[in-house]
Amino acid sequence: MPQYDSDHIRNLAIVGHRGCGKTTLAEALLFSTGMKSRMGQVEEGTTTCDFGEEEKSRQISISPAACYCEYNGTKINLIDTPGYAEFFAEVVPSLWVADCSVLLIDANAGVEVHTYKVFETARNCNQPVIAVVNKIDKERASFDGAVASLAESLTGPEVVPIQLPIGSEGQFQGVVDLLTMQAVTGQGTEVKRGDIPEELREAAEQAYEQLVDAVATTDDELTIRYLEEGELTAEELAEGLRKAVARGLIMPVLATDARRAIGVASLAETLVELAPSPVSRGPWHGHAPGDGEEIVRAPAADQPFAAVVFKTILDPYVGRLSLLRTISGIGQADAPITDAQSGESAKLSGLAFVQGRETVSAGTVAAGDIACVNKLEKVRTGTTLYQGRESVIFDCPPLPSGMHAVALEAASRADQDKLSGALAQLSDEDVGFAYERDRETGELIVRGMGQLHVEIITTRLQNEFDVNVTLKPPQIAYRETVTRKVRVQGRHKKQTGGRGQFGDVWIRVEPLPRGEGFKFVNEIKGGAVPTNYIPAVEKGVQDAMESGVLAGYPVVDVQVTLDDGSSHPVDSSDMAFRRAGQLAMRKALEEAGSKLLEPVAAVEVATPEDIMGDVMSDITSRRGQIQGMDAVGKGLQRIKALVPVAEMRTYAADLRSLSQGRASYTMEFAHYQPVPPDIEQRIVAESERS
Repeated sequence: MPQYDSDHIRNLAIVGHRGCGKTTLAEALLFSTGMKSRMGQVEEGTTTCDFGEEEKSRQISISPAACYCEYNGTKINLIDTPGYAEFFAEVVPSLWVADCSVLLIDANAGVEVHTYKVFETARNCNQPVIAVVNKIDKERASFDGAVASLAESLTGPEVVPIQLPIGSEGQFQGVVDLLTMQAVTGQGTEVKRGDIPEELREAAEQAYEQLVDAVATTDDELTIRYLEEGELTAEELAEGLRKAVARGLIMPVLATDARRAIGVASLAETLVELAPSPVSRGPWHGHAPGDGEEIVRAPAADQPFAAVVFKTILDPYVGRLSLLRTISGIGQADAPITDAQSGESAKLSGLAFVQGRETVSAGTVAAGDIACVNKLEKVRTGTTLYQGRESVIFDCPPLPSGMHAVALEAASRADQDKLSGALAQLSDEDVGFAYERDRETGELIVRGMGQLHVEIITTRLQNEFDVNVTLKPPQIAYRETVTRKVRVQGRHKKQTGGRGQFGDVWIRVEPLPRGEGFKFVNEIKGGAVPTNYIPAVEKGVQDAMESGVLAGYPVVDVQVTLDDGSSHPVDSSDMAFRRAGQLAMRKALEEAGSKLLEPVAAVEVATPEDIMGDVMSDITSRRGQIQGMDAVGKGLQRIKALVPVAEMRTYAADLRSLSQGRASYTMEFAHYQPVPPDIEQRIVAESERS
C-alpha cells in the first residue's frame, strides 16, 4: 500500500453507547471509501472489526479493533471501541492514541450513560470531538432531538450542526452540507451533489447562519470581519471551523444511516477536513525513565523513533500482536527497539498495517501512523518503545480497575495445570481483567468490569485454552477489632528437664480510630522485660491478631501497650516471650468486647433520571447510605453512596436488569465499619459450622 506522511493521516476513535452502530459505521466507512466492495454485517459476523468468536456469537464489540481507509489521498485510521460499560477499560488506551473522537449517538435515544462517560474521557485526553447522529432511518428518529440532547447533556464545546438530514425514518436519503450549501444524496460510493430541496431551503439557511455565528465567535479576527462585512467567505468559514474543532470550542454534528451507508461518504470528507492530523495535534510530552525529566517529541521524520502500544491481541494463527501508534520518527521493519518500562531489547518484527484481523506488510511506518508488530512477548499495553539512546516514556492515562470479583477454581487437575498460563495471556490482552491469589483466604480471585466481562473470560478459557473452571462468590475480607480497654497478663512457663521456657508480660489493649491499623507501645521501666525480648513480645501479639476470636478474621485498629512483666536469667528466650505475647493478646481479645468489621465501598451510579428513585431504593435495600447526587447532563444523574461490599456481589447483574442496561457504576474500597449485630451473629455461626 502507499506510504502516507504525517500531514495526511487521521487517527480517529469511534466511541459511544452500546447499540448506537459504531462497528457498522466503521464498516460503512470502509465500504464508502472503496476499501471494501461489500459491507459486512454484525448479524452475520462478517464485519472487519468484530472478528473475535465471542464478538460474532454475541453480536457485540468486546475489544477495540483497528482498520483504515483512504479518502482524497489521506489515510483514515479508525479504532472501533466497545460500547458496553464492562469493557470501558479497553477504550481508554484507544482514546489516548487517537487525535480525534467520533462520538456516535442513536437518533432515537440521544445521549445515554456511556455516551457521557466516553465524551468526558476524550475531553480529558484533550481531544476534539466530532458528533454523528446515526440511525436516522429508525422509527421516531429525531436529528433535532439528538442535537438538543448533545447540547443539554455535554458541557464544553458548543454543539453546532454542520449538516441537516434530507428525509427521516425510512425516507432518509442524504444530507444538506451546510459548508457548501449543497445536498449530498446516495449510498456508499454512489453519491451525488445537487441543489438543496426547496422544503429544506429555509431551515438550511437558518442553520447556516447559526454555524457562521458560532465559528465567528471563536476567533477575534473572524468576529471583527463578520461584524464589519456581515458574512464570512467559504474559505474563512472552513478554516475557522477547523481551528475551532481542534481547540475543542465547537463539536460539529453530522447525520448518517450507517446500515445503508447514507451520509457516510460525506462523513469521510468531513473527517479529512476537520479532524486534526498528528502534526496539527502537536508534540507529545513524555519523560525520561528514572529522573522524570520532561521530554517533548514532535511527530516528524527527523525525530528519534518512539511509539506506544495501545492494544495487545492474542491471535490463534499469528500469535501475539501489539498495536502501536508511532509518536515520532520513522519505524523500520525489523529495526531494534527498547521497551522503556523494562529496558529489554526487541525488534519491530512483522511491521504491518492493521485491517481488523488482517494485516498488510509495511516496510516503514510514518510518525503519527498506526501499525502492529508481533513477537513482543513481554511488551504490554501502555508500554513505550524507542530506538537508540534517546529513552522516553509516554504515560497511558489511568485505567479503571475491575469491580466485579469472583472466586475461580479449576474443574480438574489437568485444568489447574493450564490455568495460570491462560489467565496470564488473557490479562495481557485485556487491560480491564486481573487476577490474584488472596493471601487471607487462599482463593484465586478474578476481577472484571462487570458480570458479562467475567462470563466472557470464562467462556474464552474454555474455548481458546481448553480450561474448565467453576465460579463462586469470593469470601468477604472481614476484620475484627476490640470495643473496650483491658489489661491482661500473658505468662508462659514450661519445665521439661534441662533449660525451661519462661516469659511473663502485662499488656493494655484498647481500640484505635477506624483505619489506624495497629500500634505497639513500649512502657517497660526498670528492665522488667529485658529490651532484647520486647520485639518478640510484639511479634507474639501480631501472631494472635492474625485470627480473631469471633470468626477467625484478622484484628485491626488496636493499640497494645506493654507495661510490665518478668523474666528468668536462664529460662527466658525470644520464643518464650513471643508465646507470652500470644497468650496475653488472645486473652485480651476475649475480654475486650471483640467486634466484627466489614469492608465498605464508595459507589457511584450514573443513571437516567426516570429510574433514579428505583436505583436509590435498591442501594438502600443493600444497607447503603446515600451520600449525595449531582447532574451529569440533562436526564442523567450521578448517585454517590457507601455500600457494604458484601451487598455488592450481584450488583452488576442487578443494576443491568433494573435499568435495562442504561445505568453504569464504579466502586472502590472506602473503609471498614462495624457489622450489624444480627448479621454478625450469622457470620459467626457460619464460621463455627465451617
